[in-house]
Amino acid sequence: MVALTPTELAVSLSALSVAALVLTVVVFLRYREEHRRCHLYWGVGLFLVFVTVAEEVPLALGVWNQPLIVSYLVLVALLVGILSMGSAELALSGLWKSVWFGFLGVSSAALVVVSVIPSLSTVSSSIVANGVVTGTPPFWVEVLSSLITIPAALMLIGTSLYGAVWQHRWSLLYITAGTVVISAAGALYVFVGFPASLYYAEFVGFVLFFFGFVKIPYISAPAARSAPAQSA
Repeated sequence: MVALTPTELAVSLSALSVAALVLTVVVFLRYREEHRRCHLYWGVGLFLVFVTVAEEVPLALGVWNQPLIVSYLVLVALLVGILSMGSAELALSGLWKSVWFGFLGVSSAALVVVSVIPSLSTVSSSIVANGVVTGTPPFWVEVLSSLITIPAALMLIGTSLYGAVWQHRWSLLYITAGTVVISAAGALYVFVGFPASLYYAEFVGFVLFFFGFVKIPYISAPAARSAPAQSA
């Protein structure tokens, strides 16, 4: 497969970033309508998707500086954790939700602290190949990122399967599918050998997330709408 030129890749990423921003706005509008925290967390997570895809544009064009690449690596991890908070908001309560949110808060804070210490977060330019971020991050950035993303991915899959099977919210299966697609994106890049396939696969995964986020069925809204009719 013929690789895209840096300009073609940058244009593709720019289009994907605009699409990510549109998805973000739709989820935030859903939050404004229903005031459910799950949509707030999912909206923030998708906004970080927009930011990270936008950061990939200069990287694809060969622009290199430490703040840009470190910010990208940190936000990619944080956004997965924030997306999982939306799912946890639906599936967990009480102590379990507090423990999960506390774990994400501590691990995310540790990652941010490490990212501002040059001796622990300096990234080699070899991490970018053919305009795509595919190399290995600094040790502590990788460790803390994995500490966030692996449990968060499992949380996304587990809570969406639970909601689909036990609560019959079948649209949550989109979240499972999105997590699987994103998790497999790296393998797709290796086997296909097409650099841009990594970004395209990740974006497909986030679109699947979007379908899961916006199709959560109403729970309390119908009852709330019927109350005025009864009083009248």
